[in-house]
Amino acid sequence: MSAAKVLYLSEEEVRPLITPAEALEHAETAFRLYAQSLRGQVPASFSPMVAYHTTVPNSDVDFRSGSMASVPTLCSTLGFGYADNPSKFGLSSMHSFAVLTDVETGVPKCIMAQGSFFISFLRTGAAAVVASKYLANPDARRIAMVGAGNLARHTLRCHLAQYGPPEEIRVWSRTETAARQFADDMGSELGVALKPVSSPAEAVRGADIVYCTTRATEAVVRDEWVSPGTHLNAFGSDAPGKRELDPAILARSKVVVDSVEQCKIGGEISEPVAQGMISEDDVYAELGEIVNGWKKGRVHEDEVTVMDSTGLAALDVVAFNHAYEKALALGAGVELAL
Repeated sequence: MSAAKVLYLSEEEVRPLITPAEALEHAETAFRLYAQSLRGQVPASFSPMVAYHTTVPNSDVDFRSGSMASVPTLCSTLGFGYADNPSKFGLSSMHSFAVLTDVETGVPKCIMAQGSFFISFLRTGAAAVVASKYLANPDARRIAMVGAGNLARHTLRCHLAQYGPPEEIRVWSRTETAARQFADDMGSELGVALKPVSSPAEAVRGADIVYCTTRATEAVVRDEWVSPGTHLNAFGSDAPGKRELDPAILARSKVVVDSVEQCKIGGEISEPVAQGMISEDDVYAELGEIVNGWKKGRVHEDEVTVMDSTGLAALDVVAFNHAYEKALALGAGVELAL
């Protein structure tokens, strides 16, 4: 028997393997298949959500794994988020690994080191934009970016791939320097004008779509800033203890989640549900139900809609498998003996 080999892909080799437009397509596919799997239409298996804070302040660990019958791989990702690394050590705030495994044998076939966070962030940004596609008003022109990290950058790339340039993009970060840098970098890259603002209120008031991508543990967006017709994507609350939205927003909104079970553990709805401020019955739908056409998305122009996301392993399965197959077609990576 010949020795098994695994394809190793570095960060530089991973980046060209998936575009924002492709990520949007794969995210929509993943939401569709995930919802179908819950109804027994697509055989699938996923690990429980594992996300926890370490003993180091501003750090957490995230693990996801899963497989779906229509995608020929089992994908497992492991991420380490250390928000203070750049300021304290000059290191990246995120380190991650992805392992793709043959479903039939369990033999690893691909390892993506560090570059896997590129796909993880890109697929997350794409998921937020897919939510906007179904839940925001179609003529949305004013965009608020609450947070200016890597996830915000990928989200904005995906937003422009879906919608084209909006009328206005406002960006807020806890540090004015980060907001200005985001505006300069993304404006130059995407050929659009961005407006750094000094407060989250200034970013959110009058916005049609709000993308929240922070690591906040207390509400950053207040209910009184949110106008009728606004759609909010809360994608930073992906572990217990995180929160970006005033619970009063949830109480008056059409709330959609990626997974009810996951969001009850570590999503935006987790604390309000635990404290009895809202109930599980107040969740209108999982996004996959809307993508499949089983439930309607936005119905009225003045609805306030919220997408609460903790990140589905199904998104990884589809996006990482695509990148792996593209790497094979391009001859990218290095084969290593197991």
